[in-house]
Amino acid sequence: MNLLKSEKNSLKYLALIPLFLVTCKKEPEVKDTETDTVATIERPIDSLSTILKTEKESNQNIVTVDASKMPIRLNLEIKNPDDQLILKLENLNQPKIKGYLKTEKPMNLRFNQIRLPDNSFDGPFGPTIEYDTKQKGEYWLILAKSNMADGTPVGKFFVKIE
Repeated sequence: MNLLKSEKNSLKYLALIPLFLVTCKKEPEVKDTETDTVATIERPIDSLSTILKTEKESNQNIVTVDASKMPIRLNLEIKNPDDQLILKLENLNQPKIKGYLKTEKPMNLRFNQIRLPDNSFDGPFGPTIEYDTKQKGEYWLILAKSNMADGTPVGKFFVKIE
């Protein structure tokens, strides 16, 4: 009988352990912080790298960037199904470029062609490109829909060139 009573008391104490652990848990201190809005530097929403110039010629949206400041990271958008986006890489001076496309939603979009400094073209490619740049100068990456695939080329996307 005494053994049964001592087991009940032990169980009561064991049941109190989680209660002590919960009550002793210290919550992190929340501090109010003030932000100096005058000193905040705002970056444009549409880009993570500096765009030197944007132009529009018929169905071509031309975005010019300084390729000497690699990697290039841009958030871009194609609004018309027949539009192309030309990414002009000025001052490119490295042996190879790699490009990646990431779309917000499924899109029919790829690196269609690359224009070399001597005005010759190569392509088509896919959502990624890896290209040996044997010439120095301005390269164009032409992004557009693939006529051999379904889906819309309209929407927002992220491009990274390194």
